[in-house]
Amino acid sequence: MRITYLDHLRAICMVFVVVLHAYYLIDYAPAAFFAVFIYNFCMGTFFIISGYVLAASLPDGPIWPHLRDRLRRLAWPLATGLILVNPLTLAIIHDGFTAAWIKDVAHRAISGRLFVHLWFLFCLMGFITAVPLILRALRTAAWAKVARINLPPALIPTAITLSAALVQMAIAGTIGIDLPVPFDGFAKYAWAYVAGVALYQHPKAWEAVHSPGPVPFAIAGIFWIAMVDGWATQGTTLHLMLHAARIATSTAAISFALLWVFRRFFNRSTPLWSFISAGALTTYILQWLVLHALLTPLSALGLTGGALFTALILCTLAIKLPTHHFIVKRVPILALMLNGAPLSRRPGNPDNPDKLAAV
Repeated sequence: MRITYLDHLRAICMVFVVVLHAYYLIDYAPAAFFAVFIYNFCMGTFFIISGYVLAASLPDGPIWPHLRDRLRRLAWPLATGLILVNPLTLAIIHDGFTAAWIKDVAHRAISGRLFVHLWFLFCLMGFITAVPLILRALRTAAWAKVARINLPPALIPTAITLSAALVQMAIAGTIGIDLPVPFDGFAKYAWAYVAGVALYQHPKAWEAVHSPGPVPFAIAGIFWIAMVDGWATQGTTLHLMLHAARIATSTAAISFALLWVFRRFFNRSTPLWSFISAGALTTYILQWLVLHALLTPLSALGLTGGALFTALILCTLAIKLPTHHFIVKRVPILALMLNGAPLSRRPGNPDNPDKLAAV
């Protein structure tokens, strides 16, 4: 199932992730505020959209064949990133396949840090595998009682925001959210994926979150103040709970606002949007590699600070998006490795319009 404005929002989130990685790469201080803004909503928005689109695409009959196809489409890019792309990126960082490279790859493989940005795909596969359990939970008598609560539509975004905060505070206060990579994504974002699936089951709630109002932002603001003002000593359980609630409430409030903006203003397919949206997964898989590959030549040109930061972002997108359209989707083996597209697809065919439902 393809929902135009959700495709566009997801594509912009991909661009935001490139911006975030460019910031981390050169530690460009003036972009710190924007980086913090992106960090506090971007991945959660991904998971809300992915949960909703997956639920919307489920067939009326057995769902496991559909889920298995989604998993296959994600497994290939994940494996390509872990086996080829990220080790090659580390070779750029270490100036070749040196002893330091071998040590770093081995250490990262053991600790889980070899995933880098690919943890998202790993967690998404885990959530997709859990969809039958999520749907079963949404069909229980306990959930039916919750769904029967007749909240006014204006209060639904607030209720979801508060629920996300409570769930994440409970997780942070018990098992913790800083689990080993890539499993930490499950603790941080399971609520977002489940929310996306649940919102599809409740069209009234889905419509309501497109008009969040000011209260979700006020709730997020309280947790921001709690963190900035030092309501809890850093490293304590209370501090971790407030941190988890800040990210969850920020994700909910900003995601709901973005849903309104994109449905209102960006719900029409254009050549530019299609160009960006279709190349989103390729962009995501290759971003760490391309950013590091560009750093040395751009620095050699004398670029520093904001000029270097901007050039990294623009050049990365200018390389990866055309690479997808003119190379990846025309070469079946690359389409398989980077997008999970079946090898039976003929070279040059348009991208499967349902492809982004896997992401």
